[in-house]
Amino acid sequence: MKAHRQAFLLATLSAAILLGGCATTRTADGSHDPNILTREEIMSVEGITNLYDVVQRLRPRWLTVRASDRSFGMTTQIAVYQNQTYLGDVDTLRQLQPGMAYQLKWMDGTTASNSLPGLAPGTHLSGAIILYTREPGSGS
Repeated sequence: MKAHRQAFLLATLSAAILLGGCATTRTADGSHDPNILTREEIMSVEGITNLYDVVQRLRPRWLTVRASDRSFGMTTQIAVYQNQTYLGDVDTLRQLQPGMAYQLKWMDGTTASNSLPGLAPGTHLSGAIILYTREPGSGS
């Protein structure tokens, strides 16, 4: 019986350590926010030299244009912004180093189209990745 209890405690401890290593952004109520990558998460990815690879590793769905987002005769893209400044499409992330990001935030296409400036006419957004170099709301 004692060996069984020790095995259970060891398994529980191992699971806690593994889950602790997978820390992600939490909302105010403690739930996971899949639309935000924190600086800690970004910097935890080893051997990566650009933000594209960080996103590809941690939030690959952010880089995917869904078939339902494709529109006839319209360019469909995922836009990259720094705060409210349009930087380009997702390939722009390949030119940006992880150390410059305080936070990355995913915004769905409808919300992004209605709230972010600088898109070419006829561009249909599947989504946007917003790069914050400082805490959002703290200026620039």
